[in-house]
Amino acid sequence: MKKIFKDSFENWIFDLDNTIYDIKVGLFVKISKRITEYIMTTLSFTREEANAVRSNMYKKYGLTLTGLMSEYRIDPDDYLDYIHNVRHPELKYDDQLKLKLRNLSGRKFIYTNASQDHAKNILSVMGIEAEFEKILDIKATQYVPKPDPKSYGIMLESFGISKNQIENSIFIEDTAKNLRPAKLLGLKTVWMENERNLEDYKENSEYVDLIYSDLKSFLNDITY
Repeated sequence: MKKIFKDSFENWIFDLDNTIYDIKVGLFVKISKRITEYIMTTLSFTREEANAVRSNMYKKYGLTLTGLMSEYRIDPDDYLDYIHNVRHPELKYDDQLKLKLRNLSGRKFIYTNASQDHAKNILSVMGIEAEFEKILDIKATQYVPKPDPKSYGIMLESFGISKNQIENSIFIEDTAKNLRPAKLLGLKTVWMENERNLEDYKENSEYVDLIYSDLKSFLNDITY
């Protein structure tokens, strides 16, 4: 893929967790623990049973929430409110990131399997909420998660990305399997490299155009 300039794309689409902020911050570890706790409390499972259910739901449906809704009839709003009820002092207001995002030409979006409230909290703490035109969360996709191809159709429609704009759009994400449908549609793709999803990357590497260690590294490599 050729050098990226600030005006290389009409649409810049960013995942949220472990993408907008560095995975090394560890915020998602807290969310992960609360997912297990929610399953334990709501379904009266042991920790071992909850972790097994969580893993199976994720593998089967692409998102733990989707599986819990389908097989255990849990309330999605109750679930999302619980798992995202975490403090994040690790995140800081980031002037440099704000400036880099602001200087990108084109429209910028957040596309996440999390909730809009969670996304707004993260972006607000980092001082970058105003840099994004729209947030598409799991509720707005009718709880159809990435990497389900239906979710990407909803995403394109929600962001107003027409067929002739797809090749001028780029998607940045920490989970490589979530880049597969985007690449098949014609978007350019960037994987935020991390050990957590390394095996997933190996299985989906053909759908990844670029690899960066974190978002700042990616933005710093763009010619402004």
